[in-house]
Amino acid sequence: MDLSQWVGLSGIPLIQALVALVKTTIPALPARYYPGVSIALGVALNEALAYLMQADYRTAAVVGVVAGLAASGLFTFGKAQELKSKSGLL
Repeated sequence: MDLSQWVGLSGIPLIQALVALVKTTIPALPARYYPGVSIALGVALNEALAYLMQADYRTAAVVGVVAGLAASGLFTFGKAQELKSKSGLL
């Protein structure tokens, strides 16, 4: 396995930023859709990278799902930490 196949995981902060952009541009979108948006953005970005790098699209899709899930999880963790710090628990 070539480590360059996993280069798409470095896009996790970008996925988080794009989801934040979606939140501000579409405020009526319910929060339950944010993980799906995150996964869709992860897959789209990794498929674009696969196209540019002439890599395997199936592997890029799997890495995109992992990146989207990681971005979604990091957002949830960050939000929980933010709430704890505001309430004085941290």
